[in-house]
Amino acid sequence: MREAWHIVVAGAGGNTGSHLIPHLARMPEVAQLTLVDPDAYEQRNLSVQNIAIADLKQSKARVQAARIESINPGARVQAFESRIEDLPRGLLRCDLIVSCLDSRAARQFVNEIAFRLGALWIDCGVLGGQNLARVNAYDPSIDTPCIECPWGPADYALIEQEYICGASGGAHPTMASSALGALAAALVAIEIQRLLGGDRAASLVARQLVVDATHHRLITSKLSRNSACRFDHGTWSITPWRCRLGSTTVGEALSALGGLQLAGHRFVRGLVCPGCGRQSEGSLRLNRPLAHCVACGRRMASPGFDTRYQLGSGLEADSRALSLAQVGLRAGDVVTAGGCHYELVEEAA
Repeated sequence: MREAWHIVVAGAGGNTGSHLIPHLARMPEVAQLTLVDPDAYEQRNLSVQNIAIADLKQSKARVQAARIESINPGARVQAFESRIEDLPRGLLRCDLIVSCLDSRAARQFVNEIAFRLGALWIDCGVLGGQNLARVNAYDPSIDTPCIECPWGPADYALIEQEYICGASGGAHPTMASSALGALAAALVAIEIQRLLGGDRAASLVARQLVVDATHHRLITSKLSRNSACRFDHGTWSITPWRCRLGSTTVGEALSALGGLQLAGHRFVRGLVCPGCGRQSEGSLRLNRPLAHCVACGRRMASPGFDTRYQLGSGLEADSRALSLAQVGLRAGDVVTAGGCHYELVEEAA
């Protein structure tokens, strides 16, 4: 049993996350917390999330980090104003990931990260219209179920797509009350305490718990490993690769590693603004949201032309001369080449 846990919370400032954070801050076994949430608090959040008027217009991740520090000044806290999909995976190395997300695609991404990094993970959700709270727990291995094991073609069809117009098909408002979010948070906190205490037999690993608050019903389901699951359930062995992101070129990285691929992301040239339609042509870069429109400030998106999932030996000379930072790679990114996985570690000058 570990004595000091590092927990990552994705969706840390939402309906469930904002109620969960104070519970985590009070757990003596939790020594480090990484909070991930891209949004800021709005007026409409006051009625359903555990916040105060002073928190409005503030970063959700930073508000919750300050709350942890006010409860437990000794805790180590990192706050990222980002989607979890856009963070370097090396920054997400931890003992446990908690997903408080309402996007199917984001939860699928967390599932993949947890298995690749070998981290326990808990997924929770609420459905306000039916007064339901749900908790699932996963212990990644090749033989245990993952979030995708019960999925069929219809489930994959619902996964959100990022369109140029900015539409998203996978995340929906939960219409959940503050009380329902607090209920889900309490269930997650109790499950975390079980795992912290090493009581796997009584935990929800490979099971799902649903609380029907309207009819006072508790429903527990067992999950099984699907041998035909589309996800391979593999855990990566990751080797550190030291470099200087600002000066090490793509060509040098290709010579050393043999290729560059970042799971979940593509390398693109053209970008378009989903707000005003402004287009920009530039050098090769990751489609991770690092660029914003100079005209209206919206995040730029890729139209899908000149898209590459991997950089290899046939890359043009102008792109090979770019630094790793210029193509959007960051410290902590885990790149794949030839079936091997390397974490980019910034080398001191």
